[in-house]
Amino acid sequence: MKLDFPKDISEELAEETGWHIGDGSMNYYDNGRMTRGIYQLRGHIEDDKDHYITRIKPIFKRLYNVDLSLREMPSTRVFGFQIWNNDLVDFKKKLGLPLGKKFHVDIPEVFLKNKKLTSGVIRGIFDTDGCLYLPKKNGKLYPRLEISTISLKLAEQLKSAYLNLGLRAALHEVRLRNPGNRMRSYKIVINGVEMLHKFMEVISPKNSKHLAKYYFFKQSFK
Repeated sequence: MKLDFPKDISEELAEETGWHIGDGSMNYYDNGRMTRGIYQLRGHIEDDKDHYITRIKPIFKRLYNVDLSLREMPSTRVFGFQIWNNDLVDFKKKLGLPLGKKFHVDIPEVFLKNKKLTSGVIRGIFDTDGCLYLPKKNGKLYPRLEISTISLKLAEQLKSAYLNLGLRAALHEVRLRNPGNRMRSYKIVINGVEMLHKFMEVISPKNSKHLAKYYFFKQSFK
């Protein structure tokens, strides 16, 4: 499969890189005869399906000139695609994305050089790996935006990027409770009505599951 590759660092490439940081994986596999690169992007089989069809598929077409073959994987409850292509894995590796497990994944510095690119990469991360919660506080819905990661560097980058974009954010360490598991995860949290509205304006998420919750929240004030 022959792909085209972006020559410029654009907001769409930033967003697509954010998808990888959230839901993507890639590696090379050697079967004894040749080494092949595989790239995969997978979300929830129901919650993320619309986002893959209406947002991810057309942007991949514009960036790489590839028509994605999206499919459901009921056994693992995911929806997405995989591409066997050495050049695609090479391209993403050169951007600074890791092979294999993403224990130490971080945002490539090229996407933190200006606010437009920063918003784009955060949009991609949030649309694939973020959550908007609407718990009640004093009888009213009180919004909380969260991104969780096992990468401390990514967590620190996100907090710093939020602050640079004028979004108040906090970073919390979470100790995993599984016996014998010493790994830690980190939550980057934005709280409150004012910050939710600003987040939706500045980051502008595109996943319909987030937009539906935001619309529901706004309707609750009418």
